[in-house]
Amino acid sequence: MTFECAVTLAVSLVCYLGAALFFQGAFLLQRPALEGWGRWLLICGMGVHAAGIALHLAISRLSPLTNMLTAISLFVIGFLLAGLLLERYTRVRHLGLLLAPLAFLGLLYPVLMPVEFEQAESLLLHYPWLGVHVALTLVGHVGFALAFCGAVIYLWQARFLKQGRLNRYLPALDTASSAVFGSVGAGFFFFTLGLLMGVVWLYGAPGEFLTGRDTKIWMAVPAWIIYAAYLYLRGVRGLYGSRLKWMVIVGFALVLVNLLGVRHDFEGAPL
Repeated sequence: MTFECAVTLAVSLVCYLGAALFFQGAFLLQRPALEGWGRWLLICGMGVHAAGIALHLAISRLSPLTNMLTAISLFVIGFLLAGLLLERYTRVRHLGLLLAPLAFLGLLYPVLMPVEFEQAESLLLHYPWLGVHVALTLVGHVGFALAFCGAVIYLWQARFLKQGRLNRYLPALDTASSAVFGSVGAGFFFFTLGLLMGVVWLYGAPGEFLTGRDTKIWMAVPAWIIYAAYLYLRGVRGLYGSRLKWMVIVGFALVLVNLLGVRHDFEGAPL
């Protein structure tokens, strides 16, 4: 990565961290003016981040899926963009309280622990279904990340209500619940398509590469089942409540473990 790209990533990290501090200050100190500064820093960080990744891809001329930094960066940018649009066009407010720290931590992880996906560029050229699978799965993860934010906000507000007071900084329970349901529905749609494309890739993979014993395959199944159960209970049975939100949080934890803690072994993949 060039010096210019490294500088843009550093600036993005500083902006995300500053935005997180401003949002937390607005919440804890009850000073709404700080939220405006936080949102401005968040948008600036996202813009600088996107420009840096675009510059890196233009210089390297590699696929964005050849290393974890660019793949996670696309996820973070998509996550922030979707969150800001959700906040603008729905009744959900103050999502930046969670968007900013998650963006900072999401970008910090690949910066501190860079991972190169060896032979990924050649694999994507030979097997385009792999690229489709990864892209759709990442879009699904964006929906799950937004649902996680909504679930945390719901549980936070529910805790205040149990104490006999309403936190006016956070959205109402029905608003947060609707945001969680919509985000899970969208994320589940793309995640399912990504898994189907992964099955196509799996059976099209040559030799013994990416066999059914691959950890990522089995790690994706529990998350899919949890989200499917949530959609059934919420959408078909019409159930509400904190327990469903904990299902969303557990599902996202499994998604994060699979995304960041487990990786495909591309070593020796025949091309």
